[in-house]
Amino acid sequence: MILRSVHPVVGEPFDHEADDAVDRITALYAPPSATWTRINLIASVDGSATGSDGTSDTLSNPADRRILRVIRSQADAVLIGAQTLRAEGYLLPRRSHLAVATVSGDLSGAHPPREGDATSVLVLGPAEAEERARATMTAAEVVFLPVPVGDEGRPTADALLDALHAHGATSIVCEGGPALAGQVLATGRVDEICLSTSPRIAATGHSVFGSDTGAAQPLELGGLLVDEVGGLYARWLTRAD
Repeated sequence: MILRSVHPVVGEPFDHEADDAVDRITALYAPPSATWTRINLIASVDGSATGSDGTSDTLSNPADRRILRVIRSQADAVLIGAQTLRAEGYLLPRRSHLAVATVSGDLSGAHPPREGDATSVLVLGPAEAEERARATMTAAEVVFLPVPVGDEGRPTADALLDALHAHGATSIVCEGGPALAGQVLATGRVDEICLSTSPRIAATGHSVFGSDTGAAQPLELGGLLVDEVGGLYARWLTRAD
């Protein structure tokens, strides 16, 4: 699949399977700071977060997955909600921690790590969820980070980010689901949104950012790639210097 850089770097089209593709994508997506918070999601043209199978997998393609792997490799922690873990499973990232936000501690459905990986899973939730989290996450070592709950009985997105920073994970990418992505966006602490747009109408009604995104805010286009079938890969900066 051919990717073409549209903005702001104009260059020749390049194949995501070429020998230098990872290096080129890595350079395009490199965070400008060691402390950097990203949201990385894929949506259909109508803004649906899931495809026909009820997951994001049917919206994705090889180019999107290669960019996803690069973004993960540039992060200290990949933050997801427990519901996303249960719905989509997850192979543990090769170079970063998988960080799972949970209220109940139910982490059933995780895929085992690749052979030879020793990646631990960072579990963030109320202290009373620790025992269940350790019992249901059997695929990898669990490092439990107790997070105080807010007024609604669950950890706030601010508290999740604070706990990750305190653990030394200052470069964070949130992959959702939609509710968690919207809550993280509403903190005002997101530096960048990496949004892949799949060239299709999904009509599932599941908004990619949920309904709780805080106040409206302008964005600046930091980069845009397009593949040969019309998939778009945008970097939106929320706090441009």
